[in-house]
Amino acid sequence: MFEIQRGGTSHADVPLSGAEIRGWILRLLEVGGDLGAGARIEQVAALEAVKGALCAAQVTLTVDLDDAQRGADRDRGLKQADTTRSVSGEIALARRESPRRGARHLALARALTDDLPLTFAALRRGEISERRAAVVARETACTSAQVRGQIDCRIEGELASESDARAHALVVGVTAELDAAAMAARRVRAVGARRVSLRPAPDGMAALTAVLPCADAMAAMTALRRDAETSLDDGTGRSRAQATADLFVKRLTGRDPRDGFDVQINLVMDTSILFTGATAPAHLEGYGPIPAGLARRLAGVDATANERGVAEVAIRRLFTAPSESELVRMESSNRCFTGQLRQLIAIRDQACCTPYCDAPIRQIDHVTPHASGGATSYENAQGLCEACNYRKEHPDWRTRPDREGRITTITPSGCKHDSAPPPLPGARRSALEFSLSKRIDLNILTERIQLNYLTG
Repeated sequence: MFEIQRGGTSHADVPLSGAEIRGWILRLLEVGGDLGAGARIEQVAALEAVKGALCAAQVTLTVDLDDAQRGADRDRGLKQADTTRSVSGEIALARRESPRRGARHLALARALTDDLPLTFAALRRGEISERRAAVVARETACTSAQVRGQIDCRIEGELASESDARAHALVVGVTAELDAAAMAARRVRAVGARRVSLRPAPDGMAALTAVLPCADAMAAMTALRRDAETSLDDGTGRSRAQATADLFVKRLTGRDPRDGFDVQINLVMDTSILFTGATAPAHLEGYGPIPAGLARRLAGVDATANERGVAEVAIRRLFTAPSESELVRMESSNRCFTGQLRQLIAIRDQACCTPYCDAPIRQIDHVTPHASGGATSYENAQGLCEACNYRKEHPDWRTRPDREGRITTITPSGCKHDSAPPPLPGARRSALEFSLSKRIDLNILTERIQLNYLTG
């Protein structure tokens, strides 16, 4: 697979060990030094080529793993979809990326080795990046293997000398020329994938994104900009962008954002944040950490009369225990996680518990399976996205909890990956305080209260 030197002798097709590959990291630390500008640029370019070659090596290993797992699972009568989910999950863990990214890496590896050999060869030579190869695979995915091969031949030698935008346009243009029907069908399918998503942004902001047919998106934006113009002279001094954003929220919720909303907000905070002015951040469910001051305003503690909106909102305050920063423990006699127990677990875990995943929690499941005697309890639960929960059904995937709340995931290859719920809000405490608090019951039960919504 690699041409390497050991003891002064050249050995072809001798597999490298993981330790030998990691040894290259130490060697690469020696780059730089007393060099001229030309030599430094030469090293930068060489390292960029190495990145492409390394990605190609990962492609080869990914396909080898997939082929081996397919053969083993086929003999056991398992579905190929289960095998694909298992392999992509294991690749994701090895690359320290989300399962969704792992699935993309597996799909790219199969496309390059099965249908796009010339593009793969360019990647192996370090002439193009993995990102550039992914563009070719993605934009030709709607066509047949035969057409993909024709596109691969047409674009050979042109990808390395073009910018990302021009390389993308080149692939799309050739694909449309050779298989216009497939491109048209792909656009129809894209309409079915329209969606809205929410992601955190810096400084307490968030990005609410809608992926829509271009005509619908343009019509919506044009209407917002047109109608926002009429509110610029209302004496508030808002900019055009601010007025457009406020109108966007008003049309979605039916109320002006400056007046507040009737919504339920889940905040997880240490009591010290609420009552003593501590500066440790709180956690806003569905968003992430927020400053302590904002959390107190949402809870009505630091708000002034001018900061209070007219809408009332039910805010569920889930206090953490000052002793251990753990939510109140609960247990159910049912097999399924429901009600308040389910809500507590979802707020504790915040996102899918699989390492590097961070997808929204869709299902709450047992760490030790119910069929194996696992309890339907706070301690034996983990929040997972659908893909990660379904992957657990593969017989070679296992999970094992420990007394500290950590979960060890054991993959089909035998690799172990540890994960734990993110630490709950609250300042770290000394060992003495922790020891003393163990003797005192300081748990505060979850309570539901009616509060005024606060606008910052």
